[in-house]
Amino acid sequence: MAATGRAATAGRMLDLLRTQGTLSRVELAERTGLTPATITNTVRRLIDAGLVHEIGRGHQSGRGQPRRLLELDPNAWHAVGIQVDRTTTTIVVLDFAGTRVADASLRGSGGESPETTIAALVEHVTELLRHSGIAPERVLGAGLVTHGPQDRERGMLLTAQPDPAWLEFPLTRTLAEGLGIPVLLENDATAAAFGEQWAGAVPADTFGLIYMASGIGGGVIVDGESYRGRTSNAVEIGHVALGGGRAPCLCGNNGCAQAEASPGAVVAQALADTALTARLGIRGDPEDTLADFERLARAWRTGDREAAALLERSAGWIGRAAVTLVNLFDLDTVVLAGPAFATSGPLYRRQVAAELERRALTRALSRPAVHLAADVETAAAIGGALHVLRTMPWDVRRTPAVIGSG
Repeated sequence: MAATGRAATAGRMLDLLRTQGTLSRVELAERTGLTPATITNTVRRLIDAGLVHEIGRGHQSGRGQPRRLLELDPNAWHAVGIQVDRTTTTIVVLDFAGTRVADASLRGSGGESPETTIAALVEHVTELLRHSGIAPERVLGAGLVTHGPQDRERGMLLTAQPDPAWLEFPLTRTLAEGLGIPVLLENDATAAAFGEQWAGAVPADTFGLIYMASGIGGGVIVDGESYRGRTSNAVEIGHVALGGGRAPCLCGNNGCAQAEASPGAVVAQALADTALTARLGIRGDPEDTLADFERLARAWRTGDREAAALLERSAGWIGRAAVTLVNLFDLDTVVLAGPAFATSGPLYRRQVAAELERRALTRALSRPAVHLAADVETAAAIGGALHVLRTMPWDVRRTPAVIGSG
């Protein structure tokens, strides 16, 4: 078997063990369709590499010896996931089994330069690893998760957001040099969808996801794999113009979901009501968009009618975007993820579900289901770290030397 084939086979087994917890060699053969000999040889390699160990014997009906169970060694490697938005940043550290062992939240990139933002990320990630007792040489890499559009191969944003300095800045190379580990770039919505799929929180192998932080993005999982499109910038649902929408968008179009329904749009609408903004302490600073949006969400939960009206209007537009997503990809499941849904999630879930029941093309065949992510605030960061665990080469000896990955 060629080296790439062996790596793919081992990767499939690691994926299964990561999602299932423990499996026997017989169960691995049954689930992969590989021969017992291939399973035996691959498991031996994984055990020799310190990635997998036997933990005892499972129950087996009938005659014969109980099957020996296999489990990932959680301390074999670790991975870092970093979600960066203009208003928030989330960092998570996962062990090799995909369990969260550390996390941190801090302010987003705001109006800072990419150099300043990355320097802060290096400082916080380094401190988080040190405090957790994780040596850098035991970290496979970091998944840097941001908005799109992106050039994932070069590790750059293809947009002048949040300001022109970010356009084609070498994000992954600079972060890798600072941390001394490889860095992969990933879209926030795709990462969140990937994280939900691997967490097993969605009862479907094919589903769509709408991600909302300060902006709006989308992702689709098809038969368990992320749909990326030609340049890995697919499903930009925030920039699909919606019927009846007129608000100008940064992308140059009018009526985009982001322009009509994003937290920034909702806060801008709230600022027109001086009594509401004074009552809730809304300031309108771009760096505090999510904090202002959260104030509106908390007010809705306490029965504030003005706040509720603003959120319901936004949720209606998100519902229309969900209809477009469902109709394009023939979906029957939509997941909502992102820090903007931390408090307002139940309202958006109800509104989106109602729009799908009224407008989805296949609603007569099956009732569309809408779920909130298992962890709406950190789904993207978790997905970024899981992407590293699945794709970074684990059969190499990592040293603290700087390794770039674009």
